[in-house]
Amino acid sequence: SKPPPSTPKATESDARRHKIPQGYSLKNWDPEEEPILLLGSVFDANSLGKWIYDWTVYHEGPDKPIADMAGDLWLLLIKLYGKIKRAEEIVGQIRSAENREIMNDFIDAGERLTDKFRALLKACESPMLKAAKKKGSGLGKNSGVEFVLTLFGRDRELAKTEKLMQGIRLFDLRFDANCQDIIDNPTL
Repeated sequence: SKPPPSTPKATESDARRHKIPQGYSLKNWDPEEEPILLLGSVFDANSLGKWIYDWTVYHEGPDKPIADMAGDLWLLLIKLYGKIKRAEEIVGQIRSAENREIMNDFIDAGERLTDKFRALLKACESPMLKAAKKKGSGLGKNSGVEFVLTLFGRDRELAKTEKLMQGIRLFDLRFDANCQDIIDNPTL
């Protein structure tokens, strides 16, 4: 059996093409995917989902409900970004104006969800920076833990995280119900 295909390495020209500020770490980003920025690093949906999951398991342990929630978020991010990408790739091939409009509506809805996700990430950044300054260790262990505490903390962003996840679940179900036939047969 063949080894799995390796993820392409992101280059500075990939970063420029996506208007990523200079100096951001590109090591966690597949340049064929939409970039997601978090405190000086660039991720894609899969690598950021894994990063969130890994920090959650590190801090909470693998057998806690919050680890399951982090795993669900990881899968939901992959689905959301994957479906937006698929819709964007196919929309130009859709012959029917009505079906093209449906697909564009889903692209817009998906982008609204990614905007909400970016806003949630932004809300997690300042506690991460405070944690890094407090220990003077840069963005290391304390920042990752602080991110998890902020994203999933009852007194912090948990309600927004749950609402976002519910929104992505609904988007995913509606996308499958309304768009799969169009994707399978764009020229009908």
